Amino acid sequence: MPRAVPVLVMAVALGASACSPRGKSGGEGRLEAVATVSPVTNIVQNVGGDRVHVTGIVPEGTNSHTFVPAPSDARTLAEADVVFMNGMHLEEPTLELATANVARGVPIVMLGDRAVPPEEHVYDFSFPRSGGDPNPHVWTNPPYARRFAEIVRDVLVE
Repeated sequence: MPRAVPVLVMAVALGASACSPRGKSGGEGRLEAVATVSPVTNIVQNVGGDRVHVTGIVPEGTNSHTFVPAPSDARTLAEADVVFMNGMHLEEPTLELATANVARGVPIVMLGDRAVPPEEHVYDFSFPRSGGDPNPHVWTNPPYARRFAEIVRDVLVE
């Protein structure tokens, strides 16, 4: 399995080099990716490497459940080639801002929604089933974090 990591990185690098970015990266040829919470931002940066310029919307250490994006984040989202979010109802205000501001055709990728099928949603004392929203902190589970990275890779290659 450790041999798969270099292959994964090479596939992303080759695929990302074939992309034609829309973003305002100063002609560097890098995709402009916007991510939300720090773990998602870190995954996107590690998968995309130097082929992607990643801007995180939610500052490190900020409570993502209560975070409200700044008006200036609308411009960042408007210049994005792709937006990566955790999903699973974690970043609703940022999702609304992204939906209103991304250019036509720019994907908003909800990683948790793609990685975790509903039958695998986890409910606990903080996220009771009665509340309707599963625990969205799935990146702490290594198989889900790996799936996040695979989804990011596939989107960047596309």
